[in-house]
Order: sequence, then structure tokens, then C-alpha cells
Amino acid sequence: MRTLLIVEDGREYYDFFRLFLEKEASYIHAQTGEAAFEVLGSRDVDLVVLDMRFERSAPEDLLGDVEKAAIDYFGGDLPRAQRYVLDNQGTFILSEMRARGLRQPVLFVTDMPPRRLANLRTLYGRVHAVPYFDTAAIRGEVDAALGEGA
Repeated sequence: MRTLLIVEDGREYYDFFRLFLEKEASYIHAQTGEAAFEVLGSRDVDLVVLDMRFERSAPEDLLGDVEKAAIDYFGGDLPRAQRYVLDNQGTFILSEMRARGLRQPVLFVTDMPPRRLANLRTLYGRVHAVPYFDTAAIRGEVDAALGEGA
């Protein structure tokens, strides 16, 4: 049985996958990067499904240095940096996963430009994306992601 870890700030992905995708899979839900790392440190997980945007998360639950982003990218503009960290939390989680030696394939359900996906694959290896909640497309990417490591 496949085990998928769904990391998101809500429950939309978790509910969608359980209801429409993999009836024979085991699902684990985490709402923060740190919660995901706890799961990944204690359970075998075949695939990590990452939300990109974590708009409902408390600032203290987010990965990424807002002050550093403000200085490096936004001329000291803290609100813009906070928005950046929220809008890209999935990539912050992915980066930290790889830094911790976690190599599970990752799937984003987001409309990701091909160049960005290629860059993420160059940096982090097994990364997949599907642009929207289409059952057949997601199932295909799940199968492709899980088939890579075989």
C-alpha cells in the first residue's frame, strides 16, 4: 500500500486525494513543514504532496527567513517578504527536506511554469507538478513519481 504525506495549511488536498484518487493508499496529513518533518522522520512515506501557498499559516509556523528575504529581494519591505514566504512555502519545505537528506518524490498541484519546474528538478531532484485538480492528471503524476525510484 502506498503512503502519501499531504502537507498543506488546510484540508483541500487531503480530502481530494482520499475521495477521488488513491482508494488503496494510506494518507497522512501535516499542516506545517515541521509537522511534515516529524512524520518523515518516523514513518515510511512514498510520496510527499506539497501545497505551494500557506496563506492560513501563522507566521511562526513558516519556514524561511522573512527578514533576510526582505533585505535580499525586496529592499527591506517586510510585508512583501512575508507574502513571498507565504506564496512559496512549498519550495521552502522542499528545500529543507533535501537539506535534511529526505529524498522522497514531491508533487505540487499548482500551475507551475515549465522553467520553474525544471529549476526545482535541477536543485532538488524528484519534483513533479500538475496544474490543477484533475484526477487523471494527478494519478498519472503520482504513478510517474513513484515509478522513478523503482
